[in-house]
Amino acid sequence: MDFNWLIPVIIALMVYACVYYYLKSRKVLPHVIDFMGPCIMIKTERVGFFDTLARPKKLLYAYATAGVLITLLCAVVVTVMFLVSGILSLTVQTDPIPPQDLLLIPGLNSYVPSTFAVWFALFFAMIIHEAGHGIISRVEKMRVKSTGLLTLIIPIGAFVESYGEDVEKAALGSKLRMFAAGITNNMVVGTICLVLLAALLGMAVPGDHPYVYGVYSGYPAEEAGVPPGLIVTDIDGTAVYSLDDVTLALSDTKPGEVITLKGEYKGVPQSYDITLAAIPDDLESSITDTESGTGFIGISFSDPQTLVDALHMMTHPTSFAEGAAAFMAFLVLPFSSMAGMDVLGFIVADSPDPAILAAPFFGYWGIVHLLFWCAWLNLLLGIFNALPLGGLDGGQMLRESLRHLCRKIGVDEKRAFQICGMVTYVLILVVVLMIVMPYMW
Repeated sequence: MDFNWLIPVIIALMVYACVYYYLKSRKVLPHVIDFMGPCIMIKTERVGFFDTLARPKKLLYAYATAGVLITLLCAVVVTVMFLVSGILSLTVQTDPIPPQDLLLIPGLNSYVPSTFAVWFALFFAMIIHEAGHGIISRVEKMRVKSTGLLTLIIPIGAFVESYGEDVEKAALGSKLRMFAAGITNNMVVGTICLVLLAALLGMAVPGDHPYVYGVYSGYPAEEAGVPPGLIVTDIDGTAVYSLDDVTLALSDTKPGEVITLKGEYKGVPQSYDITLAAIPDDLESSITDTESGTGFIGISFSDPQTLVDALHMMTHPTSFAEGAAAFMAFLVLPFSSMAGMDVLGFIVADSPDPAILAAPFFGYWGIVHLLFWCAWLNLLLGIFNALPLGGLDGGQMLRESLRHLCRKIGVDEKRAFQICGMVTYVLILVVVLMIVMPYMW
């Protein structure tokens, strides 16, 4: 296992510890800087803007009430998924999760690149979340004491600090609406970004020629130096404009025959002389539209229209089942694309060759990446916070609901805290199982 990532993390921790000690011991800017355990809080008590944002009270009240239902649905779904994942970890062998991938830190996590789009989306999601708490607090007449950022080496969250006595005195419905508001904001904003992303992706212009999607290791194309992403314009003197043209051009070839493959790579014309091999036995059944005995070039071809069709299927589902599948594909897209297993990886980072998919205007792919990460991180943050885990919004909603129930039926409120603690321990155990079990097989 590669632990090279650990050295910069240790250095960052040491620097952070020195900064933390200096700020705390010297009491630097006490009205701005505060401390919560190992975290540094950068805060402001100028929170009057929440009153301004909370003016359409009736509309926000209805919005927050709907948000409670959305949060309850998310909590049930994500808790069931967690429990199922925990059970599967006991029965299905999976690859271990590298330690750095347990943290959602751009650049450190293998699947989350350190780009402007990711960092902006991360801050945006945190601010949107806490803004929901602050605004609905004022709608429900709970005073807001301060707001700011929570840092642990890097910003790990935003916060809104309400007056505890106001929260304690509030009715159950008011508390639930306030706790659910951050999750609701994340889910709504994430959905809006997702809709905008779907509309924007439909504007990409497909190219006119097929391209090299992948190269088989140890076979003719790799030996000739053909790179993935090559735009193929000509095969042995025959112009190609589709996958059918590629199949036709290779259909009369034989093993040992030398053909010339011409194309363009990153705007530069390329030409390769390739000696064909026989189709491997383990691939013959999976290679369609090819006669037995023809030469094997060792390339997996695709065409721009395939990308357009894949985008259309993801962004324009025709049924609930297709929509659910598209949403799951969206959620796992960073993991599959960074592992090189997804044809739509250009949505996450980088951009395709203009000869494969052309941008309709300048900055198009930057906006695509920004919308993707804003959608992904908002939805992820909202779903995660819905978990009935102590400290998270879902956990606080569960605690307050159980406290209210205990008072109604005349049971000591300690029972509510005991139940919440038990739920938290179970969910933590599930997480530990998912992390540890792959190392036990």
